[in-house]
Amino acid sequence: MNAAMIALGLASIMICIGMVLRAKIPFLRKMLVPVSVIAGILGFIFMNVVPNLFHTELGGANPDMFTEIVNVMFTISFISIGLTDAKKKKTDPDAAKKGSGMMKGALGMGMIWCALYILTPVVGYLLIAVVGKPFGMAPEYGMLIPFAFCQGPGQAATYGQIFEQQYGFPNSSQVAISFAVVGFLAAFLVGVPLAKIGMKKKIPRNTGKMNESVEKGYFQTEEQRESMGKVTTHSGSLETLAFHFAVIGVCYIVAIGISKLIALIPIFGPTFSSMMFFCGMLAAYVVKAVMKKLKLTFLKNDVLLSKITGWLSDYLVVCAFMAVKLELVGEWLIPILIESAVITVLTLFVCLYFGQRIGGENDFERVLGVYGTSTGTTPSGIALVRIVDPKLMTTTSVELGMMNMTMLLSAPGMIFLTLAMTNVISVPLCVGIMAVFGIIYLLLLKPMHLWNKPTFGLHRGRISDGSDDGDLGFVQGFLREPGGVTQMIE
Repeated sequence: MNAAMIALGLASIMICIGMVLRAKIPFLRKMLVPVSVIAGILGFIFMNVVPNLFHTELGGANPDMFTEIVNVMFTISFISIGLTDAKKKKTDPDAAKKGSGMMKGALGMGMIWCALYILTPVVGYLLIAVVGKPFGMAPEYGMLIPFAFCQGPGQAATYGQIFEQQYGFPNSSQVAISFAVVGFLAAFLVGVPLAKIGMKKKIPRNTGKMNESVEKGYFQTEEQRESMGKVTTHSGSLETLAFHFAVIGVCYIVAIGISKLIALIPIFGPTFSSMMFFCGMLAAYVVKAVMKKLKLTFLKNDVLLSKITGWLSDYLVVCAFMAVKLELVGEWLIPILIESAVITVLTLFVCLYFGQRIGGENDFERVLGVYGTSTGTTPSGIALVRIVDPKLMTTTSVELGMMNMTMLLSAPGMIFLTLAMTNVISVPLCVGIMAVFGIIYLLLLKPMHLWNKPTFGLHRGRISDGSDDGDLGFVQGFLREPGGVTQMIE
């Protein structure tokens, strides 16, 4: 039997059960827990309770297989993202004003995310150096936390594998994925109560009764209006879905070639060549450019590609949960849980303190969005936002997408971490440098007018709409220029 297909079959069973549980159990509906997380928890229990003999009978569908699936799906999801063109919208008379507000939110949340991305490994290293010592856990394992919390299970599996295969830290993949699993749980176990506190204090202005279909997680026949994308090829020749997967397959092969070339770069080559998701996105850009040159882009449907990305993301989360082996991380479970708890508190504090000071009437929604993104993935952040803004009337969800531009500022963290792990600089020096960078990211919020008076408080409720706070003058000036950011986001 094929182990990979058996593994996907098991994940599929968990998803089907998870969908039923989400629809039938009020607690799960009200908490808006994604089916992928419910299915992942079920899969985690199954993989760690059912005897290994049964796994062998199932064709070797063990946690290691699920780790490989996570890595492959993560790469393919980035290929799909790279092939998808940004959605263009028509401009309106208030485009510059809206664009300025969204840019402010995107920059604010992005800087908060960057600060967490570079500060959490510092805290993780110091924590494991203390609490991990009695358990024989090296402090370097604690530096895997940002890839799990801030970037999600795909990045966690990738960097865990790099730590394991290139830097010589056994079981790093399991530790990283374990962090990612706890992060997903923290996103909803902390984020949902936070959202409800805000609603009780009447902080968000667009709170309304959430659509029953959103709570249950599926649409009735009369509600099914959204299309999965247009057909671009004749089914008598080739199905449209087959064509899109064929293009993705071409990109995957090109990505392998790019990875081989990057491996030739001194010092950074081996590390960055192992980041197949990065190589996959580069390959997607290359293939998309070739298609554009040959005038074949009309065959590509971006709506369908976005659905493929979503499909991969859901299965990726389920498989990440099922990849955790308690027998391997069991002896380090206490340090992992302690670090996860501390990082959760730190993330909540940073997101809440700085998020409420960005300056805008949707600062509370921004807090929920950046917290969810910093403990799970962007969809986690959007799911939390939808609790207080079910119709997404604020610009927060768009800002969460736009803040990817700001996330590029986190590159120094990865660079210094690579230098430390390849023995170019010492790990303590790396930790010190990263701490300085993290503090700088937060301090930069002040001159950028993103550190203002709080617009709300969990005890006092809404204080202001942020209209009196300073704005981003240099951004506004840029937005008024023809062809500026406004045209890209509208």
